[in-house]
Amino acid sequence: MKNSKLKKIQFLTFLIVSIFITSCNEKIGNKALESNQTDISTLEKEIELRLREYERHLLNGDSIALGNMYTEDAEIIPSRVGREDIISAFGNLIRDSISGSFNTTKIWGNDQLIVEDGTGTWNYPNGEVYSSGRYLLIWKKDDGEWKILRDTWFAD
Repeated sequence: MKNSKLKKIQFLTFLIVSIFITSCNEKIGNKALESNQTDISTLEKEIELRLREYERHLLNGDSIALGNMYTEDAEIIPSRVGREDIISAFGNLIRDSISGSFNTTKIWGNDQLIVEDGTGTWNYPNGEVYSSGRYLLIWKKDDGEWKILRDTWFAD
């Protein structure tokens, strides 16, 4: 009888401790989720500023500044590898006076790596559309600054 009573007490103690631990973890998880949502909001603003900078460099015809927005080992998939090759590609667009405008539709990641899904349009100076479609960028924190690690374009 004493053994049975001891087992019941142990079981109840285990149950109470389990409920307590579970409720504590739930509160921690909710705080982490709230913190993560705040971080994403901040990251979205940072990427938005970088996109506007990207557009300005295109408009100003500065292929070097555009290239410097990419990491040294960046790729524009499927055909451009490395910053120098990317600068060359932008030089060709700029010589044709092509500029662009871009809008983020979704963003996810953390304070070191962000994936951005968006839409954009590449235009001639007269407003004629050169290309429009969707893009996917992977941004990487590089020496404290967001730079593009991977870039791909899906034309409409």
